[in-house]
Amino acid sequence: MKRRTLFKTSVGSTIAAFAITQTAQSQTAQSQTAPALKSIKPPMLKPGDRVGMVAPASNVYETEDVQIAKETMEQYGFEVVLGKHLRDQYGYLAGQDRDRAADVNEMFGRSDIKGIVTFSGGYGCCRILPYLDYDLIKRNPKVIIGHSDITSLLIAIYEKTGLITFHGPSGLTRVGDYAMRHIRRTIMSREIPGITAQAEKNEGVERDHRPIMFHSGTATGALIGGNLTLVTNLLGTPYEPNTKGKILFLEEVGEEPYRIDRMLTQLLLAGKLQDAAGIAFGHFTDCYPKEHLPTFTQTLSLETVLRDRTQGLNKPILYNLMFGHLRENAVISVGAIATLNATNKTLKLEESAVT
Repeated sequence: MKRRTLFKTSVGSTIAAFAITQTAQSQTAQSQTAPALKSIKPPMLKPGDRVGMVAPASNVYETEDVQIAKETMEQYGFEVVLGKHLRDQYGYLAGQDRDRAADVNEMFGRSDIKGIVTFSGGYGCCRILPYLDYDLIKRNPKVIIGHSDITSLLIAIYEKTGLITFHGPSGLTRVGDYAMRHIRRTIMSREIPGITAQAEKNEGVERDHRPIMFHSGTATGALIGGNLTLVTNLLGTPYEPNTKGKILFLEEVGEEPYRIDRMLTQLLLAGKLQDAAGIAFGHFTDCYPKEHLPTFTQTLSLETVLRDRTQGLNKPILYNLMFGHLRENAVISVGAIATLNATNKTLKLEESAVT
């Protein structure tokens, strides 16, 4: 995907950005935040472990997709057990809300299940959040991993229990050597992973995966975030992500630049970008004006929008790290401590997220 940098500054836009920042900071200072929970690290997974596969969001579209997703997770060395309701259908959802939640609860409660993987994203995780048994989850900490719509599930579990969760490949994610290495070093090892989400030479670092610094500096804090749409969707709910002093990581897929603008503006108005110690943007896949019937005949580029909505925040901001809707998808540990060094263009995990 090609990007054209069209970034231009003006006195008017700078004043407007400053006004938004100051207003949101004032609103944030007046708001009450719940005390942070102590982080809980799940036991690491090992080859041969039995993992439960659940579909907390969209339904199975083609029957063969279930077998593909199962085989994908088997490539990591796991024995896969399918959730009871994984094949259910209710319109665009994988069954009724309570049934999808019941599969998640059951997998956390079963002693023979060592971890939980997700079939795919799509839509629907937010609908099951009220039906999850957070006390059960807290008593039985396990690795749970996924991305896209699974973001809301990962954040809700972390915010309600303190359990570290994992933003990474789902069953229908195309598996490759890059993802394999990140799975093994993040959830299948107690070693500290170190620098993560970096491109390798064969991943096209010269263009597609080139990290871009928006603002220099270094910050250390717990990681929080995921898909931009879902992070924004949780605002004002009991599962709202707390970004205070944390490294906020964001990615997206298929949204036009003006929609990215709208969601980042909402995060600004809510004070979430100001509260964060640093911001790590991953890949924003296919986030360009649509070739057929674009919403606006004139537009800002994606990179211009990201720069515009974060200018004046005066904190380390790095763009185009290797996580999101792509095959070379790093595993990002929600709740684990990391250091974002925008000057050196690195994101470093400072601790193992498993025990």
